[in-house]
Amino acid sequence: MASNSLHLSRARFTRFKTRQPFSFGLPNVAANIAQQSDGSASYITRVSSLLRQQILPTAASVKIVSDTIHLDVLAKPHWQQPFHRKRILFLIPADALGDCVGMVMFLRAFQAAYPSCKIGLLNTGSASDIFATLEHVEIFQLFVSANQLRRFDTVIDLSEMEGWKDIATAPVDCEGGLCRHFAISPVPLPDTSRHKTDDLHIAILPMASSPLRTLPPQFVAQTALALCGQASSVTVVLNAYQGVKEAYKTAIGALPGNITLIDGFKTIGELIAFISSRDYVIVADSGPAHITKLSGVPGTGVYTSASATVLHGRFTNIRAWQSDYQGDYCHAPCGLAKLHATQEGDIGCMGSLSVSRDMLVSLPTRRDSALVQRLSTVEPVPCVRHLTTNFAAFEKFVQSDIATRARP
Repeated sequence: MASNSLHLSRARFTRFKTRQPFSFGLPNVAANIAQQSDGSASYITRVSSLLRQQILPTAASVKIVSDTIHLDVLAKPHWQQPFHRKRILFLIPADALGDCVGMVMFLRAFQAAYPSCKIGLLNTGSASDIFATLEHVEIFQLFVSANQLRRFDTVIDLSEMEGWKDIATAPVDCEGGLCRHFAISPVPLPDTSRHKTDDLHIAILPMASSPLRTLPPQFVAQTALALCGQASSVTVVLNAYQGVKEAYKTAIGALPGNITLIDGFKTIGELIAFISSRDYVIVADSGPAHITKLSGVPGTGVYTSASATVLHGRFTNIRAWQSDYQGDYCHAPCGLAKLHATQEGDIGCMGSLSVSRDMLVSLPTRRDSALVQRLSTVEPVPCVRHLTTNFAAFEKFVQSDIATRARP
């Protein structure tokens, strides 16, 4: 490959050495994706903090060679070349579930365009189970050895995708953007036709990583009660790894009859399997909403601060219900995906802090767990709280959609 088509990766890696065997696997990833050493002279990893926390304690002979390694990667202007019979290692820039689902859909398209291409994925992290839904890919969830790295002809850093630098504050259609960059067509949408029976199993997945997108507990309880009379089962699924889970569960309160509340799943793979087994889902603007794209499960997505237009793109299995809040300082959807901070350090959104958008100057530099819990369970931000004021219209919308798409 011509040297002028290469440049250094945006991603910075750590190179380390050890003569002792070691293995690594994240707790929310299927055990069969765990990695082992292979006797190479050295290894590289992007997540040096995990290296120090997980590998160093179990392999005392580890020596960190450098924390400033950048790989030679194919520059974005050359992404539209043919890749037939190439061996390509894609650098995955982050493990946010929604973004990684978009990357999986892009990789399905890439495999369809170049079936003879061998693909490896580095830095899949907590999203490794999502990438494991692909066939014939090699997953490196944390590190790659020198021997493994030499097997690849080309390395591509997907963080060079347009819009990636701002993805923390502005949603990006990863699938659509990457397909355009590589000049390939998306694969057909998953088949959404499902065997319809009177035995209807519904799931509600209300939690997101931000209080701006987590559904109010009162709204969740109302939804479950509204649906339990027409479904064989209604399951409310929380997030097993979120610190606010217990307070959120308490705020929902006791649920009768055929409504089950579960803490969540140990692995993302278990979550994927559960969602694909449901007849209908109601999801917050979070990872599970994107996971439905993998199998085409029908449902309703409830959107607050962010718009569903970009988040779901061409996927129509999830129908959008958008908060229509209008306030003195903001209206939904305002575009924020996360809480922001003022110059003085106050954390929230325009509506919760009663400030204009230009007063929110940055993402918070500290995590205020008490604030997150309060906004998620007791005092949601205005556009989220507004969902409960128009519940009758939401219930009618969902009932009609279930009758149309989930009932025989």
